[in-house]
Amino acid sequence: MKNTFGLFLIILWCLLPFIAIAQKKYEVEKLNTAINSSGYDEITPVASLDGNTLYFTRVGYPDFVKSLVEDGVEMAVKLGEREFETYLSNIYTRMGQRKVTDPSRSEFNQDIWVAQSLNGTFDQITHPGPPLNNAMPNSVSSVTPSSNELVVINKFEESGGMKKGFSIVRDLGNGDWSFPEPIGITNYYNTGSDVNMTMSSDGRTMILSLENYDSRGKNDLYISFKNGESSWSQPKNLGSIINSAARETTPYLSEDNKTLFFSSSRRSSATGNDIFMCRREGEGWDKWTQPQRLIEPINSDQDDSQPFFNSATGYLYFASRRDGTSDIFRVKIAPAVPRFVTVTGRIVDPKTNKKVDARILSGAKNDKSYRNVYVADDGTFRLSVPKGMDFSIMAEKPGYIGKEEVLNYRKDYVYFKEKVINLELIKIEEGEKLDLPPVYFEQSTATVKTNSFVVLDELADFMRQHYNVRIRIEGHTDNQGDPDALLKLSEDRAKAIKNYLVGTKRISPLRIATIGFGASKPYSDNDTEVDRAKNRRVEVIISQVHEIEPDLHSDTKKTEKQ
Repeated sequence: MKNTFGLFLIILWCLLPFIAIAQKKYEVEKLNTAINSSGYDEITPVASLDGNTLYFTRVGYPDFVKSLVEDGVEMAVKLGEREFETYLSNIYTRMGQRKVTDPSRSEFNQDIWVAQSLNGTFDQITHPGPPLNNAMPNSVSSVTPSSNELVVINKFEESGGMKKGFSIVRDLGNGDWSFPEPIGITNYYNTGSDVNMTMSSDGRTMILSLENYDSRGKNDLYISFKNGESSWSQPKNLGSIINSAARETTPYLSEDNKTLFFSSSRRSSATGNDIFMCRREGEGWDKWTQPQRLIEPINSDQDDSQPFFNSATGYLYFASRRDGTSDIFRVKIAPAVPRFVTVTGRIVDPKTNKKVDARILSGAKNDKSYRNVYVADDGTFRLSVPKGMDFSIMAEKPGYIGKEEVLNYRKDYVYFKEKVINLELIKIEEGEKLDLPPVYFEQSTATVKTNSFVVLDELADFMRQHYNVRIRIEGHTDNQGDPDALLKLSEDRAKAIKNYLVGTKRISPLRIATIGFGASKPYSDNDTEVDRAKNRRVEVIISQVHEIEPDLHSDTKKTEKQ
């Protein structure tokens, strides 16, 4: 069935607010021969957030990574070339339940390739080795909010072995990659061999294509939500509006978390697989518009699938068999609207100005319950920060104190250059003052104002994370009043903070000392109300750092193949 051009324009108008010019003719472009090889399949295009890097998978190609570790032994080395080929053929035969005689031509021979460019031509092609690639199926499914991380199919053990599921890999720079770290999905179950997923731009939601006991067809689309640093909820079927009796595969969720592209072989498809899209209605995830098939020339009379839209360039990437083998194409369906600003920098100890390897926690400032994690192994980082919101980033490392930085970049600006920022990590030492926001009290009392409890909660989190640290809470006042009364008020305010940490947050009282100084240690002159306000403060000082954690507290610690 051929949909009309007018219908597609209506769909696009509802689909994305940034899809424009109603009478524009959409021209599909086949990517260059460095990406699309002759006689072999290229699938699953995934673009970086800035659009300058394209990850894709090459299938059944003779030049593949022949690395297979079992029980800590590299079998390709142990067996030799001919014997390893037979060994791998037997593995692929068991995986596909049909005879494989030439593993190099098998559909299970899948390697990740990387295409980079500065001008959109993707002329710099690399083929990474282990651990990103090995002799098992390898493919990128999604980018993550951390610009040096990717989601890849399957789970691997460093000593050998592969399980169904997904993993996170990090780009360490200079062509090096971290070993895949498994993603924990509660009750993950897939009875088929085809699998893919997409992660939302905020890192909170995954939409997966898999075959399960409640699937309506061979593959259905499911949704899973993040509920921990590497833990996700049990996948839930997205329902009969999206899923049909046919196969729904290769989902992509747009950066606004509203528009879903996917591939389906449902009856409204012309032949084989076609690309569809629908729109999420409301704030929940259970109501969607009826999926609509994209028009020609995006869809063709052959299989078209694996859509991936990149807002920074306005291109929709996809795979198609219109020229015989599977190749990667793109079509510009929207003006370039970068939704992110690239921020680079170093993590430094301000006393030495030396780089520190650490983690970076980032996310919306008004949502402390959820944070993305970026691992900066070499003390440098490169993050994609969403525009139009207060975005918090902070370095974290045991034995150090991190300082939160809040970034906000205007939505209506185009930032052509990367922003550079340094994050400080201060080594925990005796006498160091914690950099905390002010704690406010009811006037002339030791009653903490409600809006300051969030500050005290952050202090409690610090105490839980650093069990070998004791603190001293110091109270200060201005000089307006009787000196003895001011001294007592400063002491009472310090004690009020301790009482909250001990009574409400369950921090051991043995780890907290208090003292009041009244007006004896002013921060500034007391000549004006502004200066006097600066003197009315509470400071938290690290009083002791134990080499060995003392037992002084009651705190509790803490279409790819697969």
